[in-house]
Amino acid sequence: MNKVATSLILPLLLTACVSQTSPMDAQPEPQPVTEARLDANLASLEARLTDTMSRQNAQLSSNHHAFMKALQQDIRNLKKQIPAPPPAVPPTPQEAAPVDYPENETRDGKLVVGETETVWLDAVSDSFPARIDTGATTSSLSAQDITVFERDGKPWVSFNLAHEGVDEKLAVETPLVRYVRIRQASADSTERRPVVALTMRLGRLSEKTEFTLTDRSQMTYPVLLGREFLKDIAVVDIARQNVQGKPKPPTPASE
Repeated sequence: MNKVATSLILPLLLTACVSQTSPMDAQPEPQPVTEARLDANLASLEARLTDTMSRQNAQLSSNHHAFMKALQQDIRNLKKQIPAPPPAVPPTPQEAAPVDYPENETRDGKLVVGETETVWLDAVSDSFPARIDTGATTSSLSAQDITVFERDGKPWVSFNLAHEGVDEKLAVETPLVRYVRIRQASADSTERRPVVALTMRLGRLSEKTEFTLTDRSQMTYPVLLGREFLKDIAVVDIARQNVQGKPKPPTPASE
């Protein structure tokens, strides 16, 4: 009788002991979120968002460039398929003579520019190849040894225009217009650049143009023309190059 009772009571005691000592069902208390940990998480999230937006902007710019180039090619292919027009009927004396528009301008007088053009800078009396970039807001100029100083109580800047293909560094001194912050698609931080206004000639056009100064010696073109210069004065045809031709040096004023 004692053996039977023992065999029945012993499992019950073991079960009770296990249920009292086992921590498997106990839930750990949540740790409080500290302000430092929250700031770190927010900073990490902001960095990821900034990186994602930069990559997306770069991809959008690349897609836009490829789309416009393909569109221009489609237009040229369609033009080749259009049959030749019938012979023109000679105009009667009463009809006005047609207006002859130049090939490098639109009917409303805007310049037609290609993917690349050649520009003349009066500050150094020389011409340089320039890339037309509708994806860039401001124009930029290749500059080294940039120094800001004061002249007659006003800020000035000196720099050397230096680039591959330029035989020597061309020194320039000109008033400082302002500073701008530029964010590159491949970088998270912004770059503070000085801005100058130089007289530039493109085709028949000659006017003061604002340039940000930066070292472009590792890039193909020493001059980049952005949207602020192109708006209201030019139409871009990226399927063409050097539409305006090489500018001629300005004629010296007669004495």
